[in-house]
Amino acid sequence: MNRLSRSLKIVRLMLIEERRLNAAMIGQAQFLLFPVMILFMSFVIGVASKQMLKSIPMAQVYLILHSIILVYGLAVGGFALFGERMAQRRIGEVSMLLETPKIHPVTFKTVFLAFYVKDTIYYMLYSIVPLIGGLALTIPFTGFRISSVLFLLLTITLSFLIGISFSFFLSSIYVRWKALFAAMVTAILALLAGSYFTHQYDFAQLVPSIMLQRTGDPIYILISVVLVLGFSYVAVNTIKITYGKVSERYPDEMISTARRFSFTKGYSTLMAKDWIDLIRSKTLMPVVSAYIGPLAFLALLFWFLGTVLTFPLHFNLIFFGAMIGFFGVSVYGWLNMLDTPSFLDVLPISVASMIRTKLRLFTMLAGVTSTVFLIGLSVLQSELDMLGIGLIVAYSTTFYTVTSTAYLTGLRTNSYLFDPRVLAKFAGVVIPPLIALTILSFRFTSDRLVSTVVILAISAALVAATVLLYRGIDRRWSRETFAF
Repeated sequence: MNRLSRSLKIVRLMLIEERRLNAAMIGQAQFLLFPVMILFMSFVIGVASKQMLKSIPMAQVYLILHSIILVYGLAVGGFALFGERMAQRRIGEVSMLLETPKIHPVTFKTVFLAFYVKDTIYYMLYSIVPLIGGLALTIPFTGFRISSVLFLLLTITLSFLIGISFSFFLSSIYVRWKALFAAMVTAILALLAGSYFTHQYDFAQLVPSIMLQRTGDPIYILISVVLVLGFSYVAVNTIKITYGKVSERYPDEMISTARRFSFTKGYSTLMAKDWIDLIRSKTLMPVVSAYIGPLAFLALLFWFLGTVLTFPLHFNLIFFGAMIGFFGVSVYGWLNMLDTPSFLDVLPISVASMIRTKLRLFTMLAGVTSTVFLIGLSVLQSELDMLGIGLIVAYSTTFYTVTSTAYLTGLRTNSYLFDPRVLAKFAGVVIPPLIALTILSFRFTSDRLVSTVVILAISAALVAATVLLYRGIDRRWSRETFAF
């Protein structure tokens, strides 16, 4: 078998492995229903697009869509950052094809490249294709041209590939050369700042897939392909991987750390364990970035829409307070990936107590980062008068959203949220209050008194619901086991 055939076979086997793994976790039907749900939502949005386009120009819709897809690609592309731990932490003690170089005559670069291609294909089929498929189904009702839908598939595919390959590239650079990584991130921030302060260029012009959507010039296809292949080549050839079991020596910190968490009463030992895991796994910064990064991107995107494209809406501090609650879910998901907790089944620890520990650790991280973010944003947007109510909205939505997530998914957030039944329940309890707060944020400046009263009432209701859900965690999860 030649090298290409062998690589393609590995990719095919990894796709089968991914399907079986996810189907085993959430069920075959639920696994298949997730892309169907995306297709349905895309169909509904497509049918409603005529009304949407009356207030939002098509060019802005394209920009928003590509920005979301680009960020989506960036979010799923951080393979190299966790390359040293991926084989051990992805699903615990179960050996996967990613570990085959230990016992088979195949290089890790070959297997990891196959893994990268597999994940790219998987996320494309699981999300991007259903998204465009839903729009394609609306053609008889909307009059969209087939050529336009296919062209959109091409452009957002390129946006996704640019995002995932660039994230893979950056994470690989970070693992090996942190100084170079810092210089590259600084250069990107400088470009963003230059666009913000000088107004001399549009930052979106630096993304070839967006320019392809705007101009239709095929040169941007070539530029996109070159960037994707270039980022991927550098990442695969520089990635640092240590597969198999790795042991490191650390000083004894458990007792001293538990003393620092004595204020958590009976959870000090478990809090100390999770905090040590967070630090030793070098996951603290990725966790904080997963929280602040999307919010910072939204702030930049909304500034761009309002300043450069003169989009008629202003997104104030109350709006971002509501969004902070929504993005808190990703942080809770990260905290559930710190270790493989099946060994806890032999200790006098319940799943419910571990969930409450995660919530306490999340409260510490979210409280600090959300406060700092909103204070900084209030200064940048000259909205210090909204800081108080913005913080109330942020705290209430954050704790309600994450406690709801913990109640529904326990310690398996990253698997159970792919179950459409769980996702539907999550959406049913989380989306309505966030929509209400978003609408009230738009009305706040024109009717401050009434908006303030209603916002405070919703926030109080969310706090009360949070307490009820928190108390229900023990009943919901105490008899569950830590192992899948």
